[in-house]
Amino acid sequence: MKRTLMVTVAAAALASVASADSYSDASFDLFDNGLDNLDITGVDVSDDGVNLTFAVSTRGFQTWTKYMLYIDTVAGGTTSNAWSRPVDLAGREIDFYIGSWVDAASNNSQFVSWTGSAWNWGSETTFSNSVSGNTVTWSLSLASLGLTAGQTIYFDVATSGGGADPGVDHLSRSDAATPGWGTASVAGGFLAYTTVPTPGAIALLGLAGLAGRRRR
Repeated sequence: MKRTLMVTVAAAALASVASADSYSDASFDLFDNGLDNLDITGVDVSDDGVNLTFAVSTRGFQTWTKYMLYIDTVAGGTTSNAWSRPVDLAGREIDFYIGSWVDAASNNSQFVSWTGSAWNWGSETTFSNSVSGNTVTWSLSLASLGLTAGQTIYFDVATSGGGADPGVDHLSRSDAATPGWGTASVAGGFLAYTTVPTPGAIALLGLAGLAGRRRR
């Protein structure tokens, strides 16, 4: 019986190899709250051990909305962004940037990495987001971010308009990130997300929990 139970725990752990977290943001925290398409209400982040997915929801939706994702995976990086938008990352250094729009059906997202001295536009990747109601979703491989199982990343998401507009709303802030279109936005503290551990690590955790129960 004990052996069967241990196998069942391990199998259940292996079957749940996925991770997901939800991050909420305050509504009506913009300099102009009529811009409901720029008002982030929440972001869901998940991975299945192969691909990492960001799903950004806003209070309203308009096709002129631009989305900017700032991703910090390792020490070092840059406080700039690949679109050269007037955004102050409050000292956070990032390694990857996703800039995206929704007024095109496909190839509407740019994924750019930081080389250590410049944004690597020579190896920029164009891919597609998906739209459902007021939620826009991006999925990219963990490998493209240099991520391993169980690794923690830090990130922020901002919405904007065209041209040289700042981030009108930042997930990292529950108050206005900018007082107006002509002023750079300022990010708050980046959010943390940890990728799913390896299947073996999950199984060991399950067995360790079982062993701990038996000892008590």
